[in-house]
Amino acid sequence: MHLGRNINSGSELKRLIAVAVGLFCVAAGAGQSPDPFFGLVIGEEWTELDRAAHERLAADPLDGIALHALGRVSIDSKVGSEEMRAALLPQIEACLTARPVDAMCRLAYGQVMGAQLSKRGMLDALGSVGKVAEAFEAAVATAPADYDARESLVTFYLRAPGIVGGSMRRAYKNAADYAKIDPDYARLLYALIALEENDLSKAQAQLSALPDNGFDPVLSHMIAKRWLAIGLAHFDAKEYDLARMALVRSRDQGAPSVAASAHLGLGRIAQAEGRSSDAIEEFQAVLAFETPTSKPAEEARASLKQLSTN
Repeated sequence: MHLGRNINSGSELKRLIAVAVGLFCVAAGAGQSPDPFFGLVIGEEWTELDRAAHERLAADPLDGIALHALGRVSIDSKVGSEEMRAALLPQIEACLTARPVDAMCRLAYGQVMGAQLSKRGMLDALGSVGKVAEAFEAAVATAPADYDARESLVTFYLRAPGIVGGSMRRAYKNAADYAKIDPDYARLLYALIALEENDLSKAQAQLSALPDNGFDPVLSHMIAKRWLAIGLAHFDAKEYDLARMALVRSRDQGAPSVAASAHLGLGRIAQAEGRSSDAIEEFQAVLAFETPTSKPAEEARASLKQLSTN
């Protein structure tokens, strides 16, 4: 399952994220993550993540950290695939059988299984959704300070139907529990919940309360993801000034796909406002971050073509 190519080469920002992996794990006041690769995941360093994971698996085929890393590669919307997930799941299940209390194996199982179920019909998926919830809940119970596990569980509670365990109350409780461990990262969870409630001002207030510093590039990347979601929601509501403010904050701190989506949103705002030259600049910037065959790149080229014919 080696990727075989550098998906996001040439970015200084990505290199900073790779360096930040150790920093994230030792940051003062931060929850200690059992996953030393979390920074690579958030920074979208897929090639390095794939290499490091296979190196660990060569030494231990049941290494939970490595399997979780490959699981995160497999569920990414751009570099992952159903084939990768199908090949990986038996290895994760073998890890769970041999090491039932391994938090990273449990988390990987929930994430990969959840991605597989999302491709099935509702009735077909319902019978297995409970396994996803159990995996996330067990991961949090085993590693309560791990942010990835906590966000996965909160996201499940927000998105799953109530009949299979979805619960806004449980989502809030998990955010509150995590606030006792890491108040800053907990604000990311509260912002996620606010976005699900379509309360953009509440989500923005959570992000605005976070410290404005660069000691934790991983946190900066995740803040950028939340600003992107806020910006795109404001854009859909045609609130262009608010959308532009959020997207600019997202653009300058996010990983490549986040920056590309922010540029795409800014280009659409400029196009809607009749600022053709600004729109062209933003759409061209998308192409600098995206692979030629990606959906954002296709949308950017289509917009550039439209602008050139007007």
